[in-house]
Amino acid sequence: MRERRQVYHHQGYRLRSYTELLWARVLEAADIFYLYEPDLVRVDDGFYLPDFWLPNVGIYVEVKGKRPTEEEIQKADAVMTRTGREVVFLYGKPESDKSGLFNCGMQVRGAGGWTDSISPFDLHDLVRQMLGTAAWARIHVAVQQDDMDWVRPIGHILEEFFLTTADRPDMEKVLRETHAETNRVRLAEHREVSVCEQGLKWYLDRHEFRKSQRGAA
Repeated sequence: MRERRQVYHHQGYRLRSYTELLWARVLEAADIFYLYEPDLVRVDDGFYLPDFWLPNVGIYVEVKGKRPTEEEIQKADAVMTRTGREVVFLYGKPESDKSGLFNCGMQVRGAGGWTDSISPFDLHDLVRQMLGTAAWARIHVAVQQDDMDWVRPIGHILEEFFLTTADRPDMEKVLRETHAETNRVRLAEHREVSVCEQGLKWYLDRHEFRKSQRGAA
């Protein structure tokens, strides 16, 4: 489906796609704390701006509409080498039925390269088993599309018009400043590490990238 707009206001951020908005809702429903576009990482062929940073898990999350391309994977590898921080891909526009999440996937780098060794469906099912149906239902509801997703104040429409008609460097500067302030405010909030964050970190700690980082240290 073609994007109906290019800016999605959410939690003080200006998200760049509806797919990002749905994944942000999933993270919130799972009680996973995130910052949006906090770091502009310099890599060999320019700069890279990861979509989300999960401070309590220690990973960048890149959201893609489709399975990541080889070029996107190479850029993620470069970020991991440069920063020592793991990159995880979430791809697809998540949907959910009575069985759980579908139309989406997760890729992480393991010993044999990038792999789909666990899916969002499996993680969603683990939430039901370990935390109960109420937590499972919150994630289920988070990806249900609503006609109200497309309703917005006239001020947001005008803002998007001026942002998208400005020079790209100017638009990026405005968005980075907006996100930096929102990230600063969110970081000032005291948060306990959630059960889902603990579980995700436990899983990723057993992957090759993190084991190699511990060895390097």
